[in-house]
Amino acid sequence: MKEKDFINQQVNALAKELKNFPEGFISGYQAKEISVPAKNLILGEEFFGKYEILTAGGTLVFHSTSYDEAKFLVYSSRTKPDKIFLPTNEDELKKSLSSYNKYLDGIIKDISLLYKKYFPEGKNLHAVSNDIFRNLNLVRY
Repeated sequence: MKEKDFINQQVNALAKELKNFPEGFISGYQAKEISVPAKNLILGEEFFGKYEILTAGGTLVFHSTSYDEAKFLVYSSRTKPDKIFLPTNEDELKKSLSSYNKYLDGIIKDISLLYKKYFPEGKNLHAVSNDIFRNLNLVRY
C-alpha cells in the first residue's frame, strides 16, 4: 500500500463515522445565533483581546471575545452552515471544546497506530495526518 492509498482509505473510513461539531458534543444549550457565510472559517490574529474569524479567502467575518469562542466558531464551520449557535454559558462552551479536542486527538492517535502498522519505517506521519484532516475539512487548535 502506498501512503496516498492509506490517506484515501482513512478519509473514506472516517467520513462515514465522523461526528459533527457542535451537535455531537453539546446539546440543549442556550445560545446566541451568529450569521456567517456558508464557508470554511479560520482563526485570524488577535487584536486588543479580540480574535478575528476569517473566511479561507481572508474576509473578516466576526470578532470573537475569547479564544474558546473563536475555536467554537471555526470548529462549527466544518459543515459550512450559515448560522452558528454559540453557547452563552462559558462552562458549556469549554466542555464542548474539550470533548471535541479529545475526539480529534483520538482520531490522530488511531491514524498514527495504523500508519505505523502499514509503514513501520515511514517518516511522513505528520504530513499524512495533515492530508487526512485537510481532506475531511478538520482543524485542531
